[in-house]
Amino acid sequence: MASEEQAGPELGKVFQNIFLLFLAAFLPALNFSVFGWLNGVLPLLTFMLLYMFGLNVGNKMILTGGILALIAGLATARIEPLLISLSMIPCGYAINWSALRRESPVRAGLKGITVLGGFWIFLVAVFAAIYEINPYAEFLQALDQGMVEALEYYRRSDTVPADTLIILETSLYQMKGLLPLIMPSILTGVVILTIWITLTAGNRMVYQFTGNSPWPRQRLWRIPDNLIWLIIVMALVALVSSGQIQIVAINALIIGGILYFFQGLAVFSFFLHKWNLPMLLRSFLYVMVIFQSFGTLILIGTGLADVWLDLRKIRKPADTESANL
Repeated sequence: MASEEQAGPELGKVFQNIFLLFLAAFLPALNFSVFGWLNGVLPLLTFMLLYMFGLNVGNKMILTGGILALIAGLATARIEPLLISLSMIPCGYAINWSALRRESPVRAGLKGITVLGGFWIFLVAVFAAIYEINPYAEFLQALDQGMVEALEYYRRSDTVPADTLIILETSLYQMKGLLPLIMPSILTGVVILTIWITLTAGNRMVYQFTGNSPWPRQRLWRIPDNLIWLIIVMALVALVSSGQIQIVAINALIIGGILYFFQGLAVFSFFLHKWNLPMLLRSFLYVMVIFQSFGTLILIGTGLADVWLDLRKIRKPADTESANL
């Protein structure tokens, strides 16, 4: 990394990276329904440019690509959605800073989550001040309207049996009441997922390019053990309280479940590697446990069990934070 920064990257590689960042920032603003997934790539691309080419060269690439995206956004009158895309970039800086300081994945992830979530909250506040609306409330209203329209479509459809329609109506009405209550944890989960992908993919890609990685392999990661006590407290609060306090506790439990899902996934990956299973079989098992609800519950339970049982036997006798996650 240092040698490449001193010698300077090839000019063609510079233009290629600038163009990639421009596309990743501008295309979601141009058509989010098709290219929205590129927003999740921006933190990873930012981290890779900074870590691989150094802060000086990488920062110039990112600024150039971002300025080009801003010019294109102004020319196409898509500046508001473009700002949402650009808000994904700063967390890549935070993760790179942690990587250079050799901080643990838990610290890097916490910084990335804080920066990304903070920029989203800042954008909501700015949009609310400028347009005198609440973007979060508008988002919830749009979801509610979408479910109403979906229900009307199924009611008018002659291909949906009556018993199936009753199930759909019941499910949609339940979702209408539940989604606004747990939306904070859903959005937080999106932030956590984005940062987790950046950490895991970035760690792997840096290793492929350089032979070294800023953190241990993902199968050795684990979250701090003390977090389990907060989850226990939130579970008790959710059981005995009501109203807004109960809603806060439920959201906290959902966020905790997401974190322990990733810990369970690390345990699962650890044993697949330990047993040296063929790659095709590993891919099949990953799909089975991740995309099925029962598999998701198993991974959450495995992550919780790892706190007490140390299933991978990787915990040091003198446990320190540097050994966590």
